[in-house]
Amino acid sequence: MGFTVMGYHDARFETAGSGAFAGAIAQRHFRRAYGGAAVAAAIENGLMPEELSEVLGGRRVVEAFPVDGGESVSDYAHRAVAEMMVAYLSYAAA
Repeated sequence: MGFTVMGYHDARFETAGSGAFAGAIAQRHFRRAYGGAAVAAAIENGLMPEELSEVLGGRRVVEAFPVDGGESVSDYAHRAVAEMMVAYLSYAAA
């Protein structure tokens, strides 16, 4: 027994736990895991939260620095931090 939710852009109904709804939950978990690891690594590597906010410009980490297919959370965090540092230095130099 599941509950139904209305689709965002249309009037289709989908059962919770199946189809697009389950995919949306998986995507949110995916973004949180990768994004959280990247933010933690950035702060650990000396980027201040204010500086991180400047670099992201209101975007989420995984939107600003997309995950490469098959990339582990750890590999993504290291690469994203490197890209954040480059973006920050480019922004600060301008």
